[in-house]
Amino acid sequence: MKIGTDGVLLGAWADTLQASSILDIGTGTGVLALMSAQRNAKALIHALEIDRAAFEQASSNIENSPWKNRLRILHQSIQDYSQKPLIPLFESIISNPPYFKIESGTLIKDAARRQARSTDTLTFDTLLDSVFSLLHPKGNFSVILPIDEGKEFMQLALQKKFYIKRCTEVIPREGKMSNRLLLELVLYDTLTEKKSLIIRTAEKGNHHYTTAFRQLHKDFLLAF
Repeated sequence: MKIGTDGVLLGAWADTLQASSILDIGTGTGVLALMSAQRNAKALIHALEIDRAAFEQASSNIENSPWKNRLRILHQSIQDYSQKPLIPLFESIISNPPYFKIESGTLIKDAARRQARSTDTLTFDTLLDSVFSLLHPKGNFSVILPIDEGKEFMQLALQKKFYIKRCTEVIPREGKMSNRLLLELVLYDTLTEKKSLIIRTAEKGNHHYTTAFRQLHKDFLLAF
């Protein structure tokens, strides 16, 4: 799995700075766990990955990072992990979750990508229920999803007694419609902070990033 814009966006946006424990659900090659470790110098971080090849790549990436003593990766699903968690409650949980529904007709030929991106391995219901059981009462849960799936996820989360603390619409380029939602969920009553984030300016080309996007990612992207 290549590192994509979604993962980097979530890793920079998620409120993990004050957490003493962080759980990354579906870490892929480990980018979210590693970004969390870079931003938070004290947190203990557990990362879960069910795909064997991705797990091995993430293990290598973590082993070669400056933060390997605070990171632990497990070849395990969130369903299994939530039955016997190594840390009872996490102060911050992050996930770039699967969102394709197989019944929608979306075809994903690569088996590993299908497992990572389709909800036949992890439904929204299961993800939210697992997070509910593992999240500290004062903690937060951050995800990134396409707009339609994000709205569906929010409605389901509200039904399950979560509250929306932050909701940021991601706009790929000035003048375009938003195509992603960054969401922060909590278990306590709170007002919702609504914002938008534009990735690129209206100029042609893929490297004309807005000031807001550059500021958010200045510690991570070498091009900046």
